[in-house]
Amino acid sequence: MANLRKTLSETDVEVRFSVPSKWFKENLFSRFEGKNKLDLPVKDLSGEVQSFGFSVRTKGNHFKPVISRGWRKFVHAKGLKPGNKIIFVMENDPETGTEYKVEVIKEIRLFGRDIEGRV
Repeated sequence: MANLRKTLSETDVEVRFSVPSKWFKENLFSRFEGKNKLDLPVKDLSGEVQSFGFSVRTKGNHFKPVISRGWRKFVHAKGLKPGNKIIFVMENDPETGTEYKVEVIKEIRLFGRDIEGRV
């Protein structure tokens, strides 16, 4: 799976996370197995597991994949704002199988310089 790196929009922060269709088709589509919803456990940097509900349209050619269930709770817990970045990573662990992780990157001002910090 290719990592998904996205800068959050206002809609991503206030309503739901819009997943790029191309990334979805290449990386998650097969996991849906003909359904329109998928619950996916995802670990954050602290090791806490978030359960995100991915969903897609059932009609038409455009899937419009989004994360809605669990997303707003995550946004509030991490204090996310438009302009922050999210990275979804898939890692294959021979003992536990496929594991999904999420990283949050925020711009932090430190000693008069802007740097990126992972939270």
